[in-house]
Amino acid sequence: MRPLRLAMLIERKENLMVDRQPEAREKHMSSTGMVLTEVAWLDTHFEACYPEYKMMLYSTGMTAGWHVLDAGCGGGNYLPLLADLLGPTGRIAALDLAPENIAVVKKRLAAWNLSCSVSAEVGTLIALPYPDSYFDAVWSANVMQYFGDVELPTVLKELCRVVRPGGLVALKDVDMHLMRLYPADPFLVTHLCEASIRGSNVMAQSQGSLRGQELRRWLEKAGLEQVWQKTTLIERWAPLQPVERQLFSVGLTYLAQVAEERGVPETDLVTWRSLCDATSPENLVNHPDFYACEGQVVAVGRVAETVSG
Repeated sequence: MRPLRLAMLIERKENLMVDRQPEAREKHMSSTGMVLTEVAWLDTHFEACYPEYKMMLYSTGMTAGWHVLDAGCGGGNYLPLLADLLGPTGRIAALDLAPENIAVVKKRLAAWNLSCSVSAEVGTLIALPYPDSYFDAVWSANVMQYFGDVELPTVLKELCRVVRPGGLVALKDVDMHLMRLYPADPFLVTHLCEASIRGSNVMAQSQGSLRGQELRRWLEKAGLEQVWQKTTLIERWAPLQPVERQLFSVGLTYLAQVAEERGVPETDLVTWRSLCDATSPENLVNHPDFYACEGQVVAVGRVAETVSG
């Protein structure tokens, strides 16, 4: 089942971002103030990367009949896939920090008629509103990147707390080190990554978006067992599908704004600025040889079994 189609997903008339300041709209913020967390952007990214995202979710080891938390669910893109995976005896709890995202999830659930029970509520991963050992597994996609190194251990402790002994904690996150654009300077994104973590005001998300390949070690430090990790390159070539063009047009324009803010080399700014004009022949997305890839990492660990006295 694949009920998520771009024409249905991007509900721009209902998107609460229309009432926000221009900077928020340009950075696709939800009401949380976190960039790239509003529903329309999440929908586009999910639809453009659907085959890889489905494969990554299904690789985690979650099985039919389980009770699973989708921690940081956004607009609920993964819920139909989770429902198919868990079947009619499964249960899902969807949690997100942005109230408007949960409002979208509830509306979509009413239309989807999924095969298993799904609840949705507003909440934070810093203090999950669930009792200990409540779930068989947690799935959290592209959420850990919003937490700095100081906050992340607290979040992981909470995720482990709400999963039963022997259950799974499954995380998916980006690693911007693995992004490549062609034809462009091979160090274009590298320079942006470096500028983002070398500045005097490093944002938690900048730090987190470069941490994907370290997730296995973070799960091990959190006390999880049988931890494994797999990195997937999501690659796209010209000619692009419409949703792929939308993904890169929007995503690269956002990165161009970040490049201006972070002070990358002036030679790089020429390229980044061209990405803000969708009609420019200098825009990489319009090049007949355009290629882009991004790296997404799945890391899965098992909560330690209780040791009997």
